[in-house]
Amino acid sequence: MSMLIDPERITYARELKGFSKKDLAQKVDKTPSAISQIEKSIIRPDTETLMRISLALSVPPSFFAKKEGRRYINLGQCHFRSKRSVSQAKRKQSVRIGDFFIEFVDFLQQRGVVFPEEKVSGFQSFQPKGIEDIEIVAAELRRFWGMSLGPIPNITRLLESKGIIVTPIYNSCTEVDAFSVWEGKRPWVMLALGKTASRARFDAAHELGHLVLHEEYTPGCSLTENEADRFAGAFLAPRDSFILECPRRWDYEAFEKLKFRWKMSIQALVYRAYNLGVLSQHSLRKAFISISQGGQRKDEGAEWAKEHPTLFNQALELICDKVSLSEIASSLCVSKADLIGYLNDAISEDLLARLDKKGEDQNGQLVFLRES
Repeated sequence: MSMLIDPERITYARELKGFSKKDLAQKVDKTPSAISQIEKSIIRPDTETLMRISLALSVPPSFFAKKEGRRYINLGQCHFRSKRSVSQAKRKQSVRIGDFFIEFVDFLQQRGVVFPEEKVSGFQSFQPKGIEDIEIVAAELRRFWGMSLGPIPNITRLLESKGIIVTPIYNSCTEVDAFSVWEGKRPWVMLALGKTASRARFDAAHELGHLVLHEEYTPGCSLTENEADRFAGAFLAPRDSFILECPRRWDYEAFEKLKFRWKMSIQALVYRAYNLGVLSQHSLRKAFISISQGGQRKDEGAEWAKEHPTLFNQALELICDKVSLSEIASSLCVSKADLIGYLNDAISEDLLARLDKKGEDQNGQLVFLRES
């Protein structure tokens, strides 16, 4: 095999599959130590070993080819919204899925797609010194983006319209609720969309808080997580408008109505009311006792339709007569089955079916995605 192998691509492919070194070693009849040496470029795999690795990871050998200019997300710079119990392997897998989408965006841009201009870095935020500062930052961002103080109909589309790339996290990584990162001078938010609609919206607003407040801060500390939570509540339900509608005591039916108006879970709204000083600590405790007794801590029942990213669907709709699913998979060096899995929740079933047909040659014309 004459191509130049990039050992980092073997690590990438392994983590993308969620395999440990031991898992891969067992599948290719090698020791974990041998896999480690291959990935560290201490030893070079022979052709047979590389083919076995290729089959085990469901990628063609060309996936491992060395290529200049490839970018990878730095795990240490990602703000994760997930339980500490989530394994490092799952975190790595979710980040590798983010890497896949970086390559996918490059693929689309090379074919003339122009994504909305990034409108986050232009917002001059400041490091909050207290809760009041976070309320101010959330309100100022709404003002900067030309928003009213009412409910946000679709926060996923809002983020996309401001140049934030929102991608779904593959189903096998649902334990990782969400994470965000700046990569390639563009903000990214990755969301697990298997959660409830209200949870996914709050996750999106939480990650927006990290992008706005914590670009230069080490991810993972409780302070930044708490600040991002407070930002999410303040951004989704601005104080000046929400406080006028909020009940002054716990009332399930009243908060349920607010849930569908503001598109936030009852529990998030109760916390918002408490944080604003509208509900007392006694009312907060009473509310959560009531919610727990009703078996609604994890599932509050009926909600609105889940939000999904739209930019990738828009992009491929514009060039679907010029590319096929097989061409995309070949260009990104992944199997068609894996490609469909990664694009799940980002591309409609109808579009996937059309892309499964042979596309025509592109003409190189620029196509701009709408910003709202």
